[in-house]
Amino acid sequence: MATRSNATAKNQVLNMLKQDHKRAQQAFRDFSRMDGEDDEERCRALVEQTCAELEVHAQLEEELFYPAARSALAEDGEDLMNEADVEHMTFKMLIEQLKAMGPEDEKYGATFTVLGEYIKHHIKEEEDEMFKELARVDLDWETLRSDMEQSREELMEARGLQETEEAEPRERSSSGSSASKGSSASRSAGESRPHAASKPSKDRS
Repeated sequence: MATRSNATAKNQVLNMLKQDHKRAQQAFRDFSRMDGEDDEERCRALVEQTCAELEVHAQLEEELFYPAARSALAEDGEDLMNEADVEHMTFKMLIEQLKAMGPEDEKYGATFTVLGEYIKHHIKEEEDEMFKELARVDLDWETLRSDMEQSREELMEARGLQETEEAEPRERSSSGSSASKGSSASRSAGESRPHAASKPSKDRS
């Protein structure tokens, strides 16, 4: 299965997940610069959108990526995959807590910040360990890519989320000029990440 097309599909699958990781990390950085008391609705919009995107990402991994990874890594990857499952359960509990809260709750910001710490740890383990292990095993990446792309589109649509073209430009800007970096960093969360389509600000679900 080590064909050029399968290698290309592998890179596309891993890059898809890495771009999700970058968007999530940027969202938590954006939130850390906000003043929740002065801009409650903007904080709420960022939190709700980030949680929706994380749910899409988690469902893609749990239903498609993780089963394929477990099969490919076999016993050697059992501990790694079990830890990833537990991490998903933990941050999904935090997301459910956030859904029942609002910016007026005193622990709203703290809960989202703790979620960010869990996500940061989870991303590091996936990219530094799981992805590297998977790059060395035999896996039908072309089928996995096709299934993940189709499922992602359906999940995004179901949550009223729209893809943007920001992920790749941001990646290029990281190696570009400092002016380009400054321009990217100054964008608001709604401009720099996938956004909910026509979602009213009062909706806290």
